[in-house]
Amino acid sequence: MRIMLWCLIALLVMAASAPKRTSSTARDVERVVDAYAKPLLARGDLSGQLLILRKGQVLLERNFGKSNVELGIPVTPDTRFNIASVTKPMTGTLAIQLIQEKKLGLDDRLSRWFPDFPKGDSITVSHLLRHRSGIPHEIMSDSVMTHPFTAADIVALAKRRSLDFSPGSRESYSSGGFEVLARVLELTSERSYPELIQDRIFGPLQMTHSASPSSQELLPGRAASYLPAANGLENAPFQDFSGLVGAGSVWSTARDLHLFVQAIVTGKLGEGPRQSYVRDGKLDFNGRTGGFKAWAMWDSAGGVEAIFTSNVSSGAPDALKRDVLRLAAGESVSPPAIPALRKDPLPVTELKRWEGEYQIEHGPHISLQVKNGALYASDWILLAAEDGTMFCPRDYGLVRRVDGPDGKATRLDWTEGSDTYPAPRVGGS
Repeated sequence: MRIMLWCLIALLVMAASAPKRTSSTARDVERVVDAYAKPLLARGDLSGQLLILRKGQVLLERNFGKSNVELGIPVTPDTRFNIASVTKPMTGTLAIQLIQEKKLGLDDRLSRWFPDFPKGDSITVSHLLRHRSGIPHEIMSDSVMTHPFTAADIVALAKRRSLDFSPGSRESYSSGGFEVLARVLELTSERSYPELIQDRIFGPLQMTHSASPSSQELLPGRAASYLPAANGLENAPFQDFSGLVGAGSVWSTARDLHLFVQAIVTGKLGEGPRQSYVRDGKLDFNGRTGGFKAWAMWDSAGGVEAIFTSNVSSGAPDALKRDVLRLAAGESVSPPAIPALRKDPLPVTELKRWEGEYQIEHGPHISLQVKNGALYASDWILLAAEDGTMFCPRDYGLVRRVDGPDGKATRLDWTEGSDTYPAPRVGGS
């Protein structure tokens, strides 16, 4: 009898923790999403948790792929994914709360906490929150982040870096700025960042599968991460995401992110976060780091909310985000088309014709280099298509080389969807 009672209690707890389900259009949504996902799953490009809701009622919940490919462990609702830059609005929420409590000020300067920080008397809390501090986006490379870091460690490293620009003079996306902000929040609250986010966000919202741990801590259900490779998937380079404290250090689930999104849009976490992150009736969070991708969106017009967490860094999650509102309406949408790829590899001599340094106007620098018989754009592999272009599985981009009269590459045209980004050659033989 006691065993039956405990089983009943467990079932009630599980039912209470899962979002409420509606059947109004759920079958249509399930049908079109499953059709959309089928070829992406077959290629191994889609793995993670997808949650679609309308006005708080679940239209669809899917758990795709494997949390650990080598061990054959499937993704479940409890699998924990690194949510990358979706961490930033959580850090921003903590800062806004402390500002509203008058424990922190937007105009407070870094020199208040770090007297020896370069131009610390010119960098404000507002600059950190608005990506206007000049602190570099990456304080250290991914390859360095192989052991645990504290927020204090990150600040010590940031002090050695030159600023990218004069504080406040322009805006440039900076994870480094949020990592420094995390230390400011620690000193202001006299709590570590993991304790602070647990006390103020995860605990009150009952986000029981969310944490900001180091790799040394045991985290049940932690997913491994993967990158597209020449013949399928490969393990993403190891990172200890504590090195992205406050900027990309949180691990969570789609169900937990739903609780966070609803707390923002309803003002449960305060009016300041709601006004900061809901613009024109919409919320849009996005993150990518290592082999992980995550996004969350909410649209007040139809009350639609969609969340995706992923451990395969392909173009599939981005395409899904682009099409999810149409899918949520029950509309049949064709998944992104992949070009026919060559069955035999290009000779290295032909691949080397692509090598060089390229620069997208007002965008990233791209270095094309042949490594181990394959062509890479920085660390993104490019696969040869039958039509002479290159296909990038990391963003589903098509790359066309434009040659000059001498037969040497003068620029790349990098196409994503309907947008093409010319990248003139700026270096290389």
